[in-house]
Amino acid sequence: MGVAGRRVLVTGASGFIGSHVVRRLLEDGAQVFAMSSSVSSVLPVRLADVVSEVTLVEANVADRSSMDHVARTVRPELVAHLAAFTHVGKSFQRVDENVASNIQGTVNLLQALSGDYERFVYTGTSEIYGDVPAPFREDGPVNPVSPYSVSKYAAERYCLMFHQAYQWPIVCLRPFNAYGPWQTPDRVVPEIILKGLRKERLLMTEGRQTREFNFVGDLAAGFVAALTAPEAEGEVINLGCGSDVSMRTVAQKILELMGDPVEPEFGALPSRPTEIREMRCDPSKAARILGYRPRHELDDGLALTIEWYREELGRGGRFLA
Repeated sequence: MGVAGRRVLVTGASGFIGSHVVRRLLEDGAQVFAMSSSVSSVLPVRLADVVSEVTLVEANVADRSSMDHVARTVRPELVAHLAAFTHVGKSFQRVDENVASNIQGTVNLLQALSGDYERFVYTGTSEIYGDVPAPFREDGPVNPVSPYSVSKYAAERYCLMFHQAYQWPIVCLRPFNAYGPWQTPDRVVPEIILKGLRKERLLMTEGRQTREFNFVGDLAAGFVAALTAPEAEGEVINLGCGSDVSMRTVAQKILELMGDPVEPEFGALPSRPTEIREMRCDPSKAARILGYRPRHELDDGLALTIEWYREELGRGGRFLA
């Protein structure tokens, strides 16, 4: 059974991946309740053309009474929980926000709903694996090495504990690096694109660390599949392509697709604390359980993304300021 006609609550709907999940759910005929703590600002911007097709819910997961109200009024059949503090680098200076949003927020939502739903999909992160050897497998070791990844892993453990203790129908996804339209300019792919479009200096680290890069539309399809896949309940599932490239290569590839408008200055910035050198998943479990197979090769996805940012900048780029 798919999501058509189902009541689906999406938390973090104003976020990058969350907004794409909302769009995919609408395409598949779901009744979407788009929850965000900033309904009045970011959400209408990212979802301006479909905002009339969703029910907006303004609430903050860190507020338990607010979550109780959402549970009573929305009564979701399916839940895609993407609300979170998500910036790895900034998490070292904002540990309290990671704990409040990612751990307490997830627990607040789970307790408010109290298992009264058909499926709850929790958004973990590839950062949970930390500096263990790649490729990362769901049944392998983890060693989260940032406040962000520690908080996401703690919340994942709460999800699995509630599933084990109360049989609440929960699935835990670990998506790998996403890129695509509507990503904020402080992330690496849009930063490189915008520096190129504006012909500004591009300062980077040495860029030797490797990452997967997954087109956001592909990841959104994986989230929607996880909401209904029969065998997914109680599972931790990687969501990725299983192929990594160095940050240096990604920068060079993006600029080459743009006609090399600027020269990247590798080594001009220091690496972040506890830098993970290699991140690559084993995607076989997602393929087996969710039928998940990414549709976009890196060059194709980057070309689409570059074109979107070029058009957005041409429109005045209010989102890009």
